[in-house]
Amino acid sequence: MSTKKLLVDAHTFDENHQGIRTFIKGIYSALDVSPSELKVYLVANDIDNLKEEFKNQNNFNYIKLESRNRYIRLAYELPKLIKKHRFDFAHFNYYLPLFLNKDCKYIVTIHDVLFIDFPQYFSLKYRIKNTYLFKRSALKANILTTVSEYSAERIKRNFNIKKKPLFVLPNAINEKYKLEYNKNKDREEIKQVYNIDNFLLYVSRIEPRKNHLKLVRAYQELQLWNRGISLVLIGKESFEDKELEKAIKRVDIESGGKLVRLEDVANEELIKFYNAAQLAVFPSLCEGFGIPPIESAVLKTPTLCSNSTAMKDFTFFESCLFDASSKDVIKLKILEVLNIQEDNHEIVRLQNISEMIKKKYSWTETAKILKNLILND
Repeated sequence: MSTKKLLVDAHTFDENHQGIRTFIKGIYSALDVSPSELKVYLVANDIDNLKEEFKNQNNFNYIKLESRNRYIRLAYELPKLIKKHRFDFAHFNYYLPLFLNKDCKYIVTIHDVLFIDFPQYFSLKYRIKNTYLFKRSALKANILTTVSEYSAERIKRNFNIKKKPLFVLPNAINEKYKLEYNKNKDREEIKQVYNIDNFLLYVSRIEPRKNHLKLVRAYQELQLWNRGISLVLIGKESFEDKELEKAIKRVDIESGGKLVRLEDVANEELIKFYNAAQLAVFPSLCEGFGIPPIESAVLKTPTLCSNSTAMKDFTFFESCLFDASSKDVIKLKILEVLNIQEDNHEIVRLQNISEMIKKKYSWTETAKILKNLILND
């Protein structure tokens, strides 16, 4: 059997598309192939950064992209590279190049089509453009993939491709999250560095569908600062939300600075926040998967998670899976968890959830699925 060559579009490492970046980092860091089976080439502008990100993969190759312009990349540079290097496979997230090579098989991962099912959270321009481009990718892909059973069902229904095979490459968690960390040590470090003691935590980029506004108002109405509990929001702002900004400023004043916003938090530091939190809350209204709640829960941190869209599959959360569309339910659930005694029963419950997540969401297993799709094609 001849050696196959795979191009991976890794330009997201030059930008800040965290979901796609997490996916590529997870699956290709875990991909176990010999160079005689498959030669992997990652392409991006900053290949020194790629080499650092994938330093565990000694056999990977890297190609520098010349342009940072999306349209030049998709219309000219990537088709040229595929032809020049005679790639057998090329893996893209969402968007395929404008010109396709008949000698190359295209793998496409469409993470979600939330903009079709929840149009109120997306601009008309975004919806029109991506409805066309995502459908084109779905129809033309030789190997079509997504990250959850929920997204698979929605892609098939919305693009009317029920007969075409669609493979699920489940998102998973970084191996660092599966290690044991000292909660008291991390709590003390967060207190010393950030002056934050007891806190609720929400990790997500800020945009309307993520539902920050209801969480902030729930925190305000509960006046949890009177119990010495802060609210920490970690994530960059993707869409300007003036109503949310007003609510945050109001709560910041009322609480005396107990609402804390952080943007650029390194992964090692994020683990400390997850591990130190009194409670992690993930009230997003729609997700193609939803990684943060399983990241916090694998660290045995009490976690509340929305039960909508792909997150309904997180059945191990049991009563902590809730209807996040209701501010009153958010308030009720927060109080329920905060009032739980940290006894042996609760410790065992959190441990069991952690073990289930470790077993079910593994990048090693996801990478095996991708490897089989390529080598057995």
